[in-house]
Amino acid sequence: MKKTKKLIVLFLTALMLLPLVCCSGKPQDANAPQNAGTAEPAGTAASDPTGTETAKPNGPADTSYNPETDADNLFSSANTILIETEDGFYWSSAANFYLLFYDNALEEMIPVCSRPECEHFPGSNVMPQNFDCDAYLEAGRHPALYQGKIYYTDSRFGKPNPNIGGDRLGARLMRMNPDGTGKEFIKDLFPSGYGDPQWLILHRGNLYGMSIENDVDKDGAVIGKTSIVVIPIEGQETTFKTIYEIDCTGWGSMRFIGDYCYFWINYQEGDYYINEHTGEVIDEQVSGGVAGRWSSVADETEILYQGNLPKDEAFYMNAWVEQDGTFYVPSSLGLIELEDGELTVVQSFEEEGKEFVDVQVSDCIAIARTVPAAEPFGECEIWVCRFDGSTVYKGPLPLDWFYEDPAFESSGVAPRTFSFATVVGDETGLWCEFVCVWPMVGNANYLVRFDFADGGIQAKLYGSFIRLIDFGD
Repeated sequence: MKKTKKLIVLFLTALMLLPLVCCSGKPQDANAPQNAGTAEPAGTAASDPTGTETAKPNGPADTSYNPETDADNLFSSANTILIETEDGFYWSSAANFYLLFYDNALEEMIPVCSRPECEHFPGSNVMPQNFDCDAYLEAGRHPALYQGKIYYTDSRFGKPNPNIGGDRLGARLMRMNPDGTGKEFIKDLFPSGYGDPQWLILHRGNLYGMSIENDVDKDGAVIGKTSIVVIPIEGQETTFKTIYEIDCTGWGSMRFIGDYCYFWINYQEGDYYINEHTGEVIDEQVSGGVAGRWSSVADETEILYQGNLPKDEAFYMNAWVEQDGTFYVPSSLGLIELEDGELTVVQSFEEEGKEFVDVQVSDCIAIARTVPAAEPFGECEIWVCRFDGSTVYKGPLPLDWFYEDPAFESSGVAPRTFSFATVVGDETGLWCEFVCVWPMVGNANYLVRFDFADGGIQAKLYGSFIRLIDFGD
């Protein structure tokens, strides 16, 4: 049954700004040197003192999807990237610097390397860094197949960042042929400050990133900044432009619809400290979230929502955006719909005797799971529902593919953890990358597809790799 209830939105006013940790978000001033050309849009929620007024589009915009130029939202904020082609798909993992390709005809996962004499990574161990292998990219997440080339970023040979006096190195934008040959340098990539752009995603000729910057003030308090940044892949510009920033440490996700980059940032706001005289812990922190979008055509940022959940409740990092701009956000309360400045709990994932945690959102679905058991190792249940609250699948997650893995059978020691590095999908099925850690040995990553059919679920293992600890002789 669909469970729906309205939340009381806690407005962000000046009275709520607390002394040690405070967050304020803003589109960038057009006069700021690193953000030239970005103006705060008039009449949007950026000027609303409550931060909850919904911004309205300023006119018709292109919201179509072009697979040749547009980011795949299914993987736009994941640790795992899959790029489909007619013959198979590429697999890029945040835990593996080598780019892999699943060949449909061979039914095999192979390194993207054209050199027959190359050893790649012997024994599936990706820990050694074989710089001579075509498949070795050290890609800053999210490589993309764009206009017939694979674009990626690498940080191995970046130049000193002139924006901060050369204190840190930047990255490089690269591209190569789909078979791994013909690697070529396009241009340098520099943040405007000390932030390190993550989630570098190519969409319609722009490279987008989310940047997290932390520092310590003179009183020893940690201060932070979270920014959404962008740079065109063509032209001479080498410095990312900031299109939105919030003055605290947060994390979130980006989605892309036509000319829009939608973003979601969750953060903690409020006061937390220990009274040095009494030892009393003062915890007034609450979890906040901000949703917005930037038009690459109008060069304008609109804030669609900014607000808090009640104390002891939390937003989570990823969000999904529908074609009409409606946000769906996971939280400790369950799946939340965010529309017109109002929050609605669509599904609470509550069942007597079971605790479903780690809510994720993907293409029109939300996914929750129980904590993997110690015996049988890794056993858990998942609950997948649509955005209207109806259930797609609820039950055990098949793990036969894992128990039959030679690394599991021959390790001689029980794994320590079994975790989900990525879980994305739609109502037809899920793509999951799992990480299993063996103490003092290393870990193994598995790419698995789960298909839903007739109320059941089927699993298929597509590939795996290991990262072994080398203790030397």
